[in-house]
Amino acid sequence: MFKDYYKILGITCFASPAEIKRAYREMSMKWHPDRNPNVDVTSMMQDINEAYAILKNEEKKARYNQEYAKFNREFFGNDNIRGNTQEEKQRKETQKDWDYDYEVKDDHLKEDINNAREYAKALVEEFLKSFRESSVAAVKGAATNAATYAFGWVVAGIILSLLGILIKSCN
Repeated sequence: MFKDYYKILGITCFASPAEIKRAYREMSMKWHPDRNPNVDVTSMMQDINEAYAILKNEEKKARYNQEYAKFNREFFGNDNIRGNTQEEKQRKETQKDWDYDYEVKDDHLKEDINNAREYAKALVEEFLKSFRESSVAAVKGAATNAATYAFGWVVAGIILSLLGILIKSCN
């Protein structure tokens, strides 16, 4: 399975390291669980992190670009490394529109991709675990604060009721 990392990040193969980093951050924010509450973003986040793990490293990116050119010849019939056109960027995004049934020929790149995939999976699992723990802690904190306020209002109500009864009994 070959993934078009450039399409995942929404950039061209000519992107600078700064553009790659910016695209990674933008896609990470776009697919953050807070911004997609009813969507399982695990797969998407893994693809984003996998793409970044390869493209941020000059050597891995160079190996990927060589394979990317071969991939383009086989799938699109040209030698040019295609970039993402504006039309492609505006097209409806799905999680699988960058997966291709193409076998990577370079063994070093295969290893790079497998390592990036494992790294991305572990990173996302750790993030989601931390995210869930933070969410649970926030809910517990909110519940504790709500209980404290409720208890305070109940105590204040009892005290005011007792004061009212005391004042009425004195009259």
